Amino acid sequence: MSVTEIWERWKASRALARELNSLDMDQRKELARDVCVSQNVFERLVLTRSRGNELERLMCALSLDVENIAPSSVGAISRDLSRVCSECLMTSRCRRELDAGSASANYNEYCPNALTLDALLETQTRSSLAFQVADRRS
Repeated sequence: MSVTEIWERWKASRALARELNSLDMDQRKELARDVCVSQNVFERLVLTRSRGNELERLMCALSLDVENIAPSSVGAISRDLSRVCSECLMTSRCRRELDAGSASANYNEYCPNALTLDALLETQTRSSLAFQVADRRS
């Protein structure tokens, strides 16, 4: 990561923190309620969102598309994954593994979302196989 990227990330983080701090308590509670999380979790999600996109990158590395797997529950799944990711203490390792291209092979060693991601991968594989079988029959 270049110095410019670090600087831009820091500026984005500060801007989000200022924006969050400009909201009164009722506005924060309402926004948290809108996304179905507690106010504390909402604030963590907002602030950690600015530090990186590790979850999106990991899902991309795994070729995982939640919208195609579970379209009816994509919001709940994404919210849960994001919440767990926001509380993760292994973001540095995650970032290193993603940058090195080894995250898809090693995420089970450090990612607190590993079980959920594995279940989604299994569902995606089953769905893909079912589609292939149905396609052959027609």
